[in-house]
Order: sequence, then structure tokens, then C-alpha cells
Amino acid sequence: MKKAILVGSTGVIGSKVKELLSAEYEVITVNRTSGDYQVDMADVNAVENMFKEIGAFDALITTSGYGKWGSIDEHSIQDFHDGLNSKLMGQVNMVMIGRKYANEGASFVVSTGILAQYPVEGGLSLGMINAGLEAFVRGAALEMKNMTINAVSPSFAKETMELMGMDSSTGVPAIEFAKLYKEAIESGKSGEIYHAS
Repeated sequence: MKKAILVGSTGVIGSKVKELLSAEYEVITVNRTSGDYQVDMADVNAVENMFKEIGAFDALITTSGYGKWGSIDEHSIQDFHDGLNSKLMGQVNMVMIGRKYANEGASFVVSTGILAQYPVEGGLSLGMINAGLEAFVRGAALEMKNMTINAVSPSFAKETMELMGMDSSTGVPAIEFAKLYKEAIESGKSGEIYHAS
């Protein structure tokens, strides 16, 4: 059975990814405070130690990372740094360090988001992070010759909108995003950004 590392297995989308992959993969869960391993993605030493313990693997999916939601006036410079360190560099750390331990042909999938293409008020920091991640994926795909790297760019999950008290009629069920992550690790393609239609 192939081994998949899932970072962010307790979130709305991550939990659906775990559900979907568990039938075909040995899923190793990684979160900040729960799961098989507890790791802060921004801590390169902790990430390295985690990979050393896990050893070789076939797929890595990250559905995790913090970015501030708020108006431009509500953003401090530190807020930008916090998001870059968490959602952008945290996922970059997982790929850059994970490559050393992955099996040949392994697949990496990071999470970006619709704000990279469609900015909205309040999403300034997250849009910047998502666009940077997508540039990283496209560039890394050119150089990761014996592995694949892709991104899934979710819009709002229906369940998340409901949790936030928003009108969820335009939301996409989280399971639909989970299917994109599975497709991204199994398609054989690299440098792709997967969007829910």
C-alpha cells in the first residue's frame, strides 16, 4: 500500500481528503496539535525531523496554513509575515525538505486558493500567498524531474461557509475538493493548478 502524508487532516477539506484516500493509501496525519505527528510547518527543524521519522513516502498533501483575513487597514506588516511564514513557506518547507525522503515518482500537492485569481475585500494577504504558491508550483515542476508537484485551489467550501454563518448556496461541498487532491496525486501531471468547476 502506498504511503501518503496528509498535513491538515482535521480541517473541513483535509478531513474529506483523509476519508477519500484511506481506502487506497496508508495515510499519515500531520497537524499542529493532533494526528500521528504534531508539527509547525514553519519550523524547518521540526519538519526535517518528522520526515526522518516517517521515512520514504509516495505522496504528500498539505491542506494547512494560516493567512490573515481582514481589510488593508487591519493588516500590520507582521500579519503579512505571519501568513508568508505559515501558509506559503510552511508548504514550501514541506516540499523542499520532503523531496529528500520521497520515493521516486512521488507526488506533492499544496493548497492555494481562489483569491490568487479573484481578489475580494479582506483577502489581500491570502491572495498574495496563494499567487506566490502557484508560481512556486509551476517553477518547481520544471525541476522536479522524477516527481510531480501540483496545487489545488479551493474556493469556499459549503461546510466552511455554514460554519462562518454565510450564505452557502454558492459553496462547493468539501468532498469535491478532496477529489481534486486525489486526482492531483494520481494524474501523472505536474505544474497544474486544480480548480473546482
